[in-house]
Amino acid sequence: MRYGFTLIELLVVIAIIAILIGLLLPAVQKVREAASRLKCSNNLKQLGLAYHNYHDSNMQLPPAAMGDKYASHFVLILPYIEQNNLYNKFNVSLEMTSGANNTQLLANESVVNTFLCPSIRSGNAMTTLGPAVDYVATGNRDQSNDCDRLDGNPEQHWGMLIYPSDPLPGTGRTGLKSRTSFASVTDGLSNTTLLGEKHVPSTGIGQPANAGDGTWGYWYISDWKTWMVVRNAKFALGKGSSDNTGDYRKKLGSWHTGVCQFLVGDGSVRSVNNNTSTEVLLLAADRRDGRADNPFQQ
Repeated sequence: MRYGFTLIELLVVIAIIAILIGLLLPAVQKVREAASRLKCSNNLKQLGLAYHNYHDSNMQLPPAAMGDKYASHFVLILPYIEQNNLYNKFNVSLEMTSGANNTQLLANESVVNTFLCPSIRSGNAMTTLGPAVDYVATGNRDQSNDCDRLDGNPEQHWGMLIYPSDPLPGTGRTGLKSRTSFASVTDGLSNTTLLGEKHVPSTGIGQPANAGDGTWGYWYISDWKTWMVVRNAKFALGKGSSDNTGDYRKKLGSWHTGVCQFLVGDGSVRSVNNNTSTEVLLLAADRRDGRADNPFQQ
């Protein structure tokens, strides 16, 4: 009578187990990515509700930022994503780059999970400038290769969230209202993007915005490290975590396989193929270009 395995039998069993693991791992990874993509889509839907509720309360959309160094649109929608306690710790009448506002921004408690895509973030979600954000307003500025900026003529900016032209008297900041409302989106809310996923290469995680990441707290015109609460939709979409080619710091894009997700003005979320043309991306970010058709159907 024989007991135990021979060496050959043991090797065969190990080989079978290795093959099964090799077959299972891709399936597990696909399931994990599908779950992350769904969570990311849900984040965008929650943000869509926040902008709609903000509009209902103020009769206008929030500005991209309240001014140079002042609070961004992400700060202004905090009360509408159940972050009232965090919002109340900021004084939006003051600059965000120094003092108590900046101290609070750099605190770990200021990380907001709704601003984060789980396909990108694991563990610490802070950058050198403050908590990270994986979504940005889709700017439309065909006249420049810059990300959509706060300075310059507001009439050159055709995204849904732009910078009001006139600061409040005696201040460097604007009020809580943008120059835009849903009524000014004449192409139709279902045809116009409001937010998109922000391309960040793996080498940029946790770094300032000029390395591709950055924070959601503010925009500082003279410091490129902070320019990333809006991105210019004229660039091709970033393709995954290793894409650090060309103007990668200015691209929209995601780590989802083959697609990037966008929040559309009507509150829906659309997945767009990474090979979508730059013309379509720019038209989709333009609230009044006159195209009657849906650019995502091209």
